[in-house]
Amino acid sequence: MLGRYVLKELLVPYLVGVLLFVALLTFDLLSSLSGVLLSRGAGAEAILRLILLRLPWTLSLALPLGLVFALLVGLSRLIRQSELKAAYAGGVPPLALLRPLLLVALLVALVNLANLAEVRPRALEAYDAHLSRLLYGEGTLSGVLRRELYAPPGLGVYYAEEIRPEGRANRLYGVRVVDEKGRVYSAQEGVWDEEGWHLKGYVLEGKTPKPFQGTLPFPAQFRPKESLGSRDPYDTSTLGELWERGKVEVSARFALHRRLADALGALFLGWVAAALGLSFREAAWAFLAVVLLIFGYYVLWTLSAQLARYDVSPLLAHLPNLVYGALALLLTWRLR
Repeated sequence: MLGRYVLKELLVPYLVGVLLFVALLTFDLLSSLSGVLLSRGAGAEAILRLILLRLPWTLSLALPLGLVFALLVGLSRLIRQSELKAAYAGGVPPLALLRPLLLVALLVALVNLANLAEVRPRALEAYDAHLSRLLYGEGTLSGVLRRELYAPPGLGVYYAEEIRPEGRANRLYGVRVVDEKGRVYSAQEGVWDEEGWHLKGYVLEGKTPKPFQGTLPFPAQFRPKESLGSRDPYDTSTLGELWERGKVEVSARFALHRRLADALGALFLGWVAAALGLSFREAAWAFLAVVLLIFGYYVLWTLSAQLARYDVSPLLAHLPNLVYGALALLLTWRLR
């Protein structure tokens, strides 16, 4: 009963927190694009559509950050009004209040996982297309990728100077492939579909090039693309596409683990915030804790991305959650 009361008290701060972070991130988006949009004469309807298409990306950050805000601010209010102190004095253990808060954090993490897996990537792809039309006019979003390199395990190295996505098949230009036996294939053009890379060119086996026409196996099935409106080139790939891309792209493996870690981040951030909030005896610490928790998580999140550039294990994408998970266990132990 008391746990339900605490959850009810956190509802309004959570909505306020989410709206606050959505507003801040939306303002940042508009401020970065305002000059360009005004110079192109973009109307209110076009700008509103940009904001709505960007909303799933904004919510992927606002949902966990709003939870931290709600837990610490909401619990600080209960501390300030001595309600938590009265509950503890009446024999209610802090761990009894922690359980429902953990369930809320888990629910937010699952909602965010669904958003990160499918909703956000598809919305960002539509956002890219809409932004491109505003900036350059109709029909200008080519989606051409240049100098793409893939390394399918056990199949060698695949390289294309250009890849032009065309529905279920993709056009390849300037193709070079070195298979697992050291044979070198080259072709001016080719087609990439579900069967593999179809080439008509030459194969060098030994010292003499020979004409070649056939299909080289390529195990991953995904649409080669990059996000135009994000610094992360994998932002428009769904979780399933990231899994496929990870079979042939090392950097995609880190992106896959980061996507999962970002979803789980709501659970660990919420866990630490709830354990901190229940351990406070003074409400004044709440706002400082909000800043420190978010800033600390961001530092670890950035550090893991920097380490990934040096071909460190993609599992390091979970570094922030590992650190915050250890901190959460320590704080929970102290609540006993």
